Amino acid sequence: MVNADSLTLIEKMGGHPGTVKVRFPGHLYNLIGDAKVEDQVRFLVLTLDQIINLMDSNEHMNPEQWKLVEYFLKDLHRQSSELKECVAQYQKPSHMESYEKKITRHFSTLKKSLKKKKYSSHAWEQIRRAVKTHLQRMEIIANNANKSLARV
Repeated sequence: MVNADSLTLIEKMGGHPGTVKVRFPGHLYNLIGDAKVEDQVRFLVLTLDQIINLMDSNEHMNPEQWKLVEYFLKDLHRQSSELKECVAQYQKPSHMESYEKKITRHFSTLKKSLKKKKYSSHAWEQIRRAVKTHLQRMEIIANNANKSLARV
């Protein structure tokens, strides 16, 4: 599950406070919050994997930054692996869910923005804030999924 370690690490990566605006698919989290637990877990795995892909850019970071990001990525990989074990028990969907397309598109947009801004510190701060918001919302979904599973 999304845990405090990931949120602590992303917080430590914080750069310059200020007005950094980031588009966030809040509506998607609202929809997935009402979905079946299986879809919620799949969404969490997909989102973790998208964050890993986005943040795994050591060639565009200084060694000090990368060390912290590397710890962060290891934590996300562990969480993703554990959730994938759960997903393996679920029946495979017959088609790609709309949330899969939307979250993939969102992270693709973030990656393009990072590249367009030449991996600047400002661009990384936008990414860090977006990822932090994702982790916070994912934690809510994970907690709700746990409560639903506990009732079964």
